[in-house]
Amino acid sequence: MKQFERYEEYLKQSELSKQTRQVYLREAEKFVRYLNGKEITKDRTMLYREKLREEDLSPATINLYVIAVNRYLRYLECGQASIKTLKVQKKRSVENVISRKEYQELLNYAKRSGRKKYYYIMRTLALTGIRVSELQYITVETLETGRVQVYNKGKIRDVYLPDVLIRELKKFCREEKENDGIIFRGRGGDPINRITVYKMIAYLGDMVGIKKEKVHPHSFRHFFAISYMERYGNLAELADLLGHTSIETTRIYTTSTVEEKRRKLNNLGL
Repeated sequence: MKQFERYEEYLKQSELSKQTRQVYLREAEKFVRYLNGKEITKDRTMLYREKLREEDLSPATINLYVIAVNRYLRYLECGQASIKTLKVQKKRSVENVISRKEYQELLNYAKRSGRKKYYYIMRTLALTGIRVSELQYITVETLETGRVQVYNKGKIRDVYLPDVLIRELKKFCREEKENDGIIFRGRGGDPINRITVYKMIAYLGDMVGIKKEKVHPHSFRHFFAISYMERYGNLAELADLLGHTSIETTRIYTTSTVEEKRRKLNNLGL
């Protein structure tokens, strides 16, 4: 449909990530199918939100879809039909984060099973806190400076590589005969696909018996953040390293997880 081709071009002018643009386009198409030619009204948008609630989706997912629909309505200059997102209780802590023991088990299995690329990917994610989509910015050249410029969500930030990681990645590059450019490549030399990384990390987790809720690429970012807070306790520095605009986003790493709270209660000795 030409209307969606034009909308896709409109989204490309924004500074949204490719994945976000895809979600916005998909949800706009679903909303139009739901309307089935009927006039756009606020009541119909509210009914669409109720339909989403009946689909057993999480509140966060529903809100993402509502935001996507509202964006499309603004594009159509029908902002009066946009609706509010659901109220969601703010997360106070991060759950389902791998432990140090589980992290080591993943590394050991990746090494034993000959999946050295994923060994180094997990090391990189855990030692820098970067997102899996940001792996493409780590190049052979950045190993000389120890500093990586990452572009994400319309912002540029510096990511610093620890000395131990630089040594390990240089070793990996020598073994793979990578002399320049992106270190973690997929087939055809393109940056490795995030879905590929997700599936392999999930597989490795399954092989060592870690529950699947814990084993995903973003879990290593949480692992890095919690480890940093435990060691240094500097929230402002961590927010800068993670690329958070608001320090409130980073504050979840200062609060005990449910598992930690239970452990502390069990150790009260009352």
